Amino acid sequence: MGGRGWLVVVAAVAASSGGPGTDYAARCTELLLPAGYNASVFLDDGSLVAKQDGTELAVSELGLEVREVKHQRARGGGKRGTSMGAKFRNFRRETLTMHWDDGTPEGVYSGEVRGLGRTATLTYDGHAFAFRHGDEEVARFVMDSKQHMYIIEPVDDETRASEAYAEAKREAEFMREYADRTGYPWLAFYPRDKPVLNMWPADAVGQTHVVSTPHAHLDASGPVAAEMAFRLTALSHAPAGPRVFLIPELLSAFECRTIVELGTAVVRQSMVGQGGGFQSKTRTSRNGWLKRSSSPLLDHVYKRFGHVLGIDHTLLGPNKNAEELQVVRYDQSQEYAPHHDFSDDGTPEQRFLTLLLYIQLPDAGGATSFPKAFDGRGLQLVPNAGDAILFYNMLPDGNGDDLALHAGMPVKAGQKWVCNLWVWDPHR
Repeated sequence: MGGRGWLVVVAAVAASSGGPGTDYAARCTELLLPAGYNASVFLDDGSLVAKQDGTELAVSELGLEVREVKHQRARGGGKRGTSMGAKFRNFRRETLTMHWDDGTPEGVYSGEVRGLGRTATLTYDGHAFAFRHGDEEVARFVMDSKQHMYIIEPVDDETRASEAYAEAKREAEFMREYADRTGYPWLAFYPRDKPVLNMWPADAVGQTHVVSTPHAHLDASGPVAAEMAFRLTALSHAPAGPRVFLIPELLSAFECRTIVELGTAVVRQSMVGQGGGFQSKTRTSRNGWLKRSSSPLLDHVYKRFGHVLGIDHTLLGPNKNAEELQVVRYDQSQEYAPHHDFSDDGTPEQRFLTLLLYIQLPDAGGATSFPKAFDGRGLQLVPNAGDAILFYNMLPDGNGDDLALHAGMPVKAGQKWVCNLWVWDPHR
């Protein structure tokens, strides 16, 4: 990749271990591994199995050692749902407040959009949003699952004749054409190039990549081994769902305990939305941020993350491609309703992947769900403490993946701790 230090590598070169991955190039598409990537990677050929009729295995047939993994609905029992991403462009010059119409006169405050600005939200077909300047309603839109961009029209001739307004009209036309051609809504910034970061292939449920790294688990006395292998097993893939992997034991018990200790000092009420956000009933947890530089342990696990993700670990920082590590605590009954981790904020930079780390399990509940996986049957998962769920928020063409809709389901008993590492493309 010109100028960025990225090396386009056909996957077979990573099979140097001589293990069961010598046919890796035939199994996988191209990888975008960083120059100098020195982890050993191969495909576990034993994971490429199917039923006698040629259909792929169900997630319940993979023999995963997790607390819970299942579909949320019976086969044929549901569609992908009526949830939808929506973009709003404000071509008036004043800041407007946004209100979801819940049937009350005031509605539910859903943030604001600045003059000549934009916002985006996850919503549902048939929901209505009003935009107000003070007490005056200046625009109202009823959501239509076939339309994903809504323009608040300008009231002055200068704005109406501007290139920004013309570009928004071109974007709306592109979004209609893209949806007709692909069957998916375009939810990313427009125009947007393809990702430049590595994306592990997911061609079948159960497909497993194995990454061996010198950045092994830590305990109180230091690394427990000179090298350690981690497995990335595909649980969902396109076109029936998002690209999702389970990574068992990515963190040690000691590392999990340390993160809880560090996180206890920083968690605060969680927010939603752009530009600092606001409190919402859709997200009732508490969260905070841990700096990589604040602990040698965190720096060590970040190097492990880099190898496992196939991304140069030096990019995993707030001035490069990643946010600080978010630590989240859910108490009983707390949850995070279905949402996307990406949004169109007016720039091509976008959250590319989410590495969700389960740090401490609750006594009951607290699953992560992907309600649009498996053509709407959904995927619900409670891994073990130390396990990670990796999913990609972007598609290979640069679009945001609508099917990567996910939720933190209510904790029924006990307390749940997780961490999010968000990696951006092409940079933060």
